[in-house]
Amino acid sequence: MKADSLKISKVFSSGGDIHYVLPHFQREYTWERVHWDTLLSDALALHDEMPAASEDPLLSEKLEHFLGSLVVINDGTRNATVPAFKLVDGQQRLVTISLLLCALGRIAEDSHPSLAKKVRKLLVNADESGDVFYKLLPTTKYGDRLAYISILQREPMPVIDSRIPAAYSHLHRTLDVKIAAGEIDPEKLFLAVTNSFQVVFIDLNQNESPYRIFESLNAKGKPLSQADLVRNYIAMKLPAASQEKVFDRQWSKIEELLQEKRAVGKSRLGELTAFLRHYLAMRSHVLCSEEHVYARFRDRIEKEFNNASDFAIEIETLRRFAQYYDRLLRPESEPNPEARIRLRDLNTLEVSTAYPFLLAVYEAYDTGVVSADGFQEVLVVLDNYLVRRHLAGEPTNYLNKLFPTLWSQLEKNRLGVSLGELLGAKNYPGDAKLRQVLLTRAMYDKSGVTRGRTALILEQINKHLSAGTGGYTVLDHGATIEHIMPQTLGSDWQSMIGPGWEETHRDYLHTLGNLTLVTQEWNSTLSNASFSIKKAKLGAHALRLNSEYFNKEIETWDASAILERARLLVDKIIEIWPSLSQKNDELDGGTRRYADFYAAASIE
Repeated sequence: MKADSLKISKVFSSGGDIHYVLPHFQREYTWERVHWDTLLSDALALHDEMPAASEDPLLSEKLEHFLGSLVVINDGTRNATVPAFKLVDGQQRLVTISLLLCALGRIAEDSHPSLAKKVRKLLVNADESGDVFYKLLPTTKYGDRLAYISILQREPMPVIDSRIPAAYSHLHRTLDVKIAAGEIDPEKLFLAVTNSFQVVFIDLNQNESPYRIFESLNAKGKPLSQADLVRNYIAMKLPAASQEKVFDRQWSKIEELLQEKRAVGKSRLGELTAFLRHYLAMRSHVLCSEEHVYARFRDRIEKEFNNASDFAIEIETLRRFAQYYDRLLRPESEPNPEARIRLRDLNTLEVSTAYPFLLAVYEAYDTGVVSADGFQEVLVVLDNYLVRRHLAGEPTNYLNKLFPTLWSQLEKNRLGVSLGELLGAKNYPGDAKLRQVLLTRAMYDKSGVTRGRTALILEQINKHLSAGTGGYTVLDHGATIEHIMPQTLGSDWQSMIGPGWEETHRDYLHTLGNLTLVTQEWNSTLSNASFSIKKAKLGAHALRLNSEYFNKEIETWDASAILERARLLVDKIIEIWPSLSQKNDELDGGTRRYADFYAAASIE
């Protein structure tokens, strides 16, 4: 290993040719505004110390600011003459500095044309073509490379998820304002960035392991995620000859499907990290902590896949399971329309805790071990279990231990029935508990998750009321939750409810009996209207959830009226999601099936 202190100008070969290659394990461009501003503030601080340069021409040589280390490994030459290096660590800084220089050169084109030419020489190898034309290219993840090339080449920006366009726009906008106001001398800022910014340039020998060094590093202000460490470990384990094939055909496909910038469930883990955690839970039957995903992944591979070819097969298996996970997160990817609807409802319930189990079910379904009907039965039973637990307000931490082991406990030749029997005995709320809890439990709050779940329950009740008619009404532009007794009570409401109106409002406002569904337009119209107005409009509403009930004689809307409607709605809930523990009837020569349960839960 060789380490030198280099100026940024020297990192970019002082205008000569050089090319930095990004290894497969490199992550996407992750820096955000706080990192851009930190780098820019450091550059401007150096710029502000430069005025005395007229008295001391070498002052810019004496001003130094270290940005940390760049770790590279010599990778021979490109086009026979251009020295190439694999960039093990430093992509975030070099990309941001390149964008800063590009913005400066672009702004200074008319006023300082020679400066713009100097900038260009630090960004491209003018006599080369293809990838080697660029001294540095980001990874292809999230369109980073396309964005970077579009900026350097002044091409239209493609529609991508990369953060690079935002970084360039922010840097360009900030510099443009300050230069126009006379706060920045472009020449001095160029010197500050290229001469005063310095790095420790660590050049590894070919026989040194860049992966282990990368694993031990934390980029400035942006620690490596569990998914970053797993990606690096995969590169470390694969022979160099097979890296490109495995990454291009398998791992890159996984990262395209499951993007770390998108979060999953309450954990808010990135999709890729969450997937790895749930995949490991499916395999080991234990859900590891969020901070130990990489360690458990590494331990499993070291124990079970130490052979390079077996390891490559395991990465291929991971890609297949990533497709299942993508369908769990985005049911529109599921080709079976009935399963798609069930998965959508499960998504509304935010049941990421069930994903280790569902991954195992998906594999059985995909490989033909479980039929389409069997898959559907599993989703129906799971929906029943999770809906009832949600309605009863049961805590979710119990599920983290339940679902990783569940698949191994099922009888595969009677899957749906076996699952119902097991879940019916696993902290499952019975009918009596639902009838008790749902009279007074708050089913509405500021959380979009809570509102979405309650809307799902009410939509299913509305659909159930139309059973046997061949169809049911769906609201235009989506449903919103309407409080029949409004959240703010006017004097007419207070008078109607009577002396105990404050207690009634406090205890029953957000309960099931006081909630219904309307469009946003109706929600705004009804708002704090009197009960007589609301009753008339709801009685004429297209949803049977509203019209069937509010066409009746109802003189007042007080605590007793709210409780009466709640009891009716709970009756419908029990019809839609009947108790699993009561459906173990023997049919067809001893084979237990929830025949009536599945019929009631069928999708029209």
